[in-house]
Amino acid sequence: MTRAWKAGAAAAGAAGLVAAAVHLGGPAGAGPRPDLKPSAHWVFDADGVAGNKVADRAGKLTGTVLGAARVETGPPGPRLELAGPSDGVLVRDRVPADADFLPKEALSLVAWVRVDEPAEWGGVVGCFQDNGPAEAGFLLGFNPTAFQFGLASAGSKKMTYLAGGTRYERGKWYHLAAVYDGRAMRLYVNGKPDGTSAEQSGGVRYATAAPLVIGRYRDDDEDFPMRGAVREVLLCPHALSAEQVAAHFDADRHLADLPTVIPPGPRFVVEPYLQYATRTSMTVMWETEEAPAAAAVEYGTTFPPKGAAKVDKPAALGEVVLADLQPGTKYFYRVVCTDAAGRRMEGRPLTFMTAPGPDDAWSFCVVGDTQRNPAVTARVAKLMWERRPNFVVHVGDVVDDGAAKWQWTGDLFRPCGELFGRVAVFPCIGNHEKNHPHYYKYFALPKPEYHYSYTYGNAEFFVLDTNTPRDLTPNGEQYRWLDNALAASTARWKVCYHHHPVYSSDSDDYGNSWKGPTAGGDPRTRALNGLYEKHNVDVVFNGHIHLYERTWPVRGGRVAAKGGVVHVTSGGGGGRLEDFAPTPAFFKREGRVDHHFCYVTVHGGALGLKAFDQEGRLFDEFALNKE
Repeated sequence: MTRAWKAGAAAAGAAGLVAAAVHLGGPAGAGPRPDLKPSAHWVFDADGVAGNKVADRAGKLTGTVLGAARVETGPPGPRLELAGPSDGVLVRDRVPADADFLPKEALSLVAWVRVDEPAEWGGVVGCFQDNGPAEAGFLLGFNPTAFQFGLASAGSKKMTYLAGGTRYERGKWYHLAAVYDGRAMRLYVNGKPDGTSAEQSGGVRYATAAPLVIGRYRDDDEDFPMRGAVREVLLCPHALSAEQVAAHFDADRHLADLPTVIPPGPRFVVEPYLQYATRTSMTVMWETEEAPAAAAVEYGTTFPPKGAAKVDKPAALGEVVLADLQPGTKYFYRVVCTDAAGRRMEGRPLTFMTAPGPDDAWSFCVVGDTQRNPAVTARVAKLMWERRPNFVVHVGDVVDDGAAKWQWTGDLFRPCGELFGRVAVFPCIGNHEKNHPHYYKYFALPKPEYHYSYTYGNAEFFVLDTNTPRDLTPNGEQYRWLDNALAASTARWKVCYHHHPVYSSDSDDYGNSWKGPTAGGDPRTRALNGLYEKHNVDVVFNGHIHLYERTWPVRGGRVAAKGGVVHVTSGGGGGRLEDFAPTPAFFKREGRVDHHFCYVTVHGGALGLKAFDQEGRLFDEFALNKE
């Protein structure tokens, strides 16, 4: 995906953009404004929303409320509150380019909004595709600091993202207007010019099909939620004048004077989450906007918890190891932070369980390649949490760009908050993490962290970094470490995982299967496979390929009647789905192209795996048994 990012400076005082203070009278949302002549007008009040349907007061574009979004009618007035990863309004799922309601030669987008959480890509209202060369449509939205207007026209091959000059304040109401007259784009904030661009010209250019949504940044391969509120949205098939924009703002300008709804004091950027669970310890981590003056984790076997582990030197990224715990025991915990002014913030009460003993039953979930799809990641995480696993294995590509902090906080930890707050996640590093310091900052793992091992129940897990330039040959550090660690292991079950597959019947990652032969997997991991077979590893998990695949037990490059290694690819956490080669590989037993996760149960000599799709439907299962 490419971006035509154009940061427009505030254009106050520009010719022809002087706002007139004309009061229309009456509250916003009373009905279609005849002066603006919208082709669609959505008002989020008791009259505009019935059940999960949002009426279009100017036309026929009825919308559907998504997720847990809800209408609130208390002060300062009616609005749609958006707080969850699935919240928003879907007006049309697939809008064709020739739809009669789409503005053609000019357009205006007008809205009253409140942004509670900045985002790398935020959407108020849009109908667009922004995928490489296929950049088309329109968007009124926001970036981490400013509001923006995205547009593609006949006069340009790429979209322009016009960013305003006003830095918005989280939790405050703003009036936005994006206007295009066929020659120039103009962005207004609170009735005043905030940016202009002449990079687009001619009629509006649309994609063959695109979703029309409110409260989300969504196209075919991206779907990011807005956290905040929307009061009303108007879509006009013509360019509004500066005077019309100012008058619409002036009718409800008192909203812009209201204080922020964000309370002062410490605040979580990343809610508390769990790392590195053992039989007698648990690591608790979290991140706040600023370093608190004091921080502690309260914990115990009853609630309110009676014990407390204080942080000696509080930092924005907090980390506490709770030690001397009882094995296989349920604990309550909460993180408490205090700022310099003495304002206290209590995290929500959460639970965890320490690791069980070798004779106990236990379970874990496997997911991979969450990347940049918080809506799908949230669905999959919710389904994993419903299984109540003891912990989660993540097989890499936890984000799409390891250097982008917003992806860690918004695309990974926010949609996985409930899951990661109650069960520890044990990741391996993928290629999209780019070996960035963020990976090592957000995860607390045994040194050197890019490879490590841990014991859980009657199994031992061995985690590897298969990314270039790590040396995976017999001369490499990880190969020697794994050979020794597997040889020394006395665990009944041996499980290995890393990002890249030993075996894969993917269509094009290791050669174009439609035009010629393929490698059938990542050649760099083949040396490691020799160790798996040498030391009788039971299961190897990987991601990287965005689908599900399970092999037959394999040994020596062929299906084994007994004693083979089962390889499972689970890359269905959110990344764009891939496909299989047109002809089956010798090792392929089961496959599915869908977002998904795996659920593994272990007790004694019995290990079972079930694979569920993003709707919670079981589509594969197998069992391994040992005497």
